[in-house]
Amino acid sequence: MVVLYLGLLCLASSATASGPVPVTRSGLAGIGFNFYDPYCAHGCFRSFSGFTLPCSTIISAGGHTTADEAAYHLAKCRASDFPFLSSIAWCIHLYCPEDVRASKIENFWETGITGDVTILPKWSYGEMMANITQPPTMVAMTEEMRGGKVLNMTMLTTYNNWKATQDTLVYFFRETAQESYYGLSICLTAFALPIVLTWLGYLPFMTSALERIKPWLYPSVIGTYHDRPLPFSLGNAPTVGQSFYIAIMVILNIVFLAVGYKTLWPDQIMQWYTNRYQELMAYFMWRTGVLAFCNMPVLFLFSSRNNILLWLTNWSHSTYMLLHRWIARLFLIQTLLHSILALVLYQNTGSYGESLKKQWWIWGCVATVAAVIIVLASVLILRQRAYELFLITHIVMAVICVVGCWYHIYIGYENTFGYETWLYATIAVWFFDRVARVARILKTGLRRSKVTEVGSNILRVDIEGIRWRMPGHHVYVYFPTLSPFRPWENHPFSMIPTTMLTGHRYSDQAGLELDDIEKNAVTVGSNSVTNGKIYTNSGLTLFIRNHTGMTGSLKSHNGLLTLLEGPYPNNPTKAVLQSDRLLLIGGGIGITGLLPFLRCHANFKLFYSVKGGDLCLVETLSAVLNEVQEKDISVGRRLDIHALLREEAGVGWSKIAVVVCGPATMCDDVRAAVALVGKEEAGSCSFELEVDAFSW
Repeated sequence: MVVLYLGLLCLASSATASGPVPVTRSGLAGIGFNFYDPYCAHGCFRSFSGFTLPCSTIISAGGHTTADEAAYHLAKCRASDFPFLSSIAWCIHLYCPEDVRASKIENFWETGITGDVTILPKWSYGEMMANITQPPTMVAMTEEMRGGKVLNMTMLTTYNNWKATQDTLVYFFRETAQESYYGLSICLTAFALPIVLTWLGYLPFMTSALERIKPWLYPSVIGTYHDRPLPFSLGNAPTVGQSFYIAIMVILNIVFLAVGYKTLWPDQIMQWYTNRYQELMAYFMWRTGVLAFCNMPVLFLFSSRNNILLWLTNWSHSTYMLLHRWIARLFLIQTLLHSILALVLYQNTGSYGESLKKQWWIWGCVATVAAVIIVLASVLILRQRAYELFLITHIVMAVICVVGCWYHIYIGYENTFGYETWLYATIAVWFFDRVARVARILKTGLRRSKVTEVGSNILRVDIEGIRWRMPGHHVYVYFPTLSPFRPWENHPFSMIPTTMLTGHRYSDQAGLELDDIEKNAVTVGSNSVTNGKIYTNSGLTLFIRNHTGMTGSLKSHNGLLTLLEGPYPNNPTKAVLQSDRLLLIGGGIGITGLLPFLRCHANFKLFYSVKGGDLCLVETLSAVLNEVQEKDISVGRRLDIHALLREEAGVGWSKIAVVVCGPATMCDDVRAAVALVGKEEAGSCSFELEVDAFSW
């Protein structure tokens, strides 16, 4: 993927323009800089910048001369053209108020008067004023400028023309600054809201309130669908708690798109457009583009494995992945609106045909098409049936989208309006995540794993020398030799310390009776241990179910090349481990996500349900399951979640934590049951829920 990324950037770099160098600024327009400061001087410059100069007629774009070369020559021409410089200087002298500092005017004169910051004018503003021996009397008319008249003497511009030019810049910058404020508000809200909500929960007076609120936040907004996909694979429904965040982001995007507009038309003249419809349409078009940009850093952050918010908040990775998809939809809507509005506006102004050939327009279209492909190719049914295809399409289109956005604004605005700041933030987030991924892999180094078949479609993978024992974590595993042409493929798996599986040897009487388990018996009690012990080096054990793709190629092996990236947290475990009672509910291969909790809590009970075809898991894990004093292991029978929760709540525990890891249906059933029983027992018993499911 690194080669692909660099290749696309190199391809895009071929579009880089080499022409006059504008004044570039860092940050966001209106927050740190004003690119038309002072307005009066810029109004004067633009009142004369359209005139033809004697020296500018020598070379023009066309033939073997590029537009960039012509623009560069024009800047050189302006630097020494006395009529041009003196006309602007006299305009500034007439119309700039006295409170405008001379230093601002001189700064504008040095950096903006030629159109190229590297080309300085022959005379400073003060020197130019000293060289004007007689005030000009001839008035330069706009019609003459448009007609190609050569400016060959110091001339005046009318007050009305200068005022209209200045007001146009004032209103344009006002809208640009509004976009910066609104965009920054959306970006900061998206980032800070999870932190604020998490940290509020640590306040003493919030503890009891949150315990009462949580049962109302756990359920899905659509029935009991959350980890299970909606009918027709429409996606995953958010929980009530997640929907509040989504609603806030949607409302902010709508409100900031709809408010704060102020136009010059119909009372005054906006020189760039001929009526209020066009002016308002332009503002709306620019606003949608910036709001799309401001969503990009959040969009990339939420999809990152090394998301800093995972360490600053108590929100899970699955929550951020769900929010990532919703932010992506907002980004796409804003992008499509921006493109459609631009099409309508440019057709209305009559400049569509000319703009269609411009590089900035073409790159904008590239970015828009890439964004559409990303969202359409991310539908759940494709992710489920062709995950590898989805992943490679996702990454390639994301790179193309970012490159398209970059050249769209670079060629169009040349880093003068601050739009690139949003892309800097986006690229920084992505770059950090990718570097951190590589660093995690390098830290563990090359490993060899032993792969053993424990059932018809279940494999055990043992990797020696890895000492990860934290509960509630997962690891991304690479098997490069399984797919030589796709060595980057990886999948997340729950992990178990290998020492848990080979800790002790038990007597026949103390062993796990599979016959009893098959009769749905409940084994509760302590097990006697013989003096014999089996010692093993530290390691990591994974249980993997065969599917299509990478895992479908996995077979028994004594030394399979393996790369590990992790460990990453599924959910914060602090609140779960601080409970009075811990209930571990697992189904099938989901038991692997629960076992690390066994050594982290003094009062727990394990509920484990497996199908008959997965009985091999119970046999393989018999050593660790025998250590569990309280357990309910069922084969071929679904657990009665509501009944077991009510039974535990009736014992008198003040706080019960529930950790579930298993099929999506089980996870959704447990979520619904915890929410229901939590509401019923409000005031006497509180519930903490953690769902470990890789539904994202």
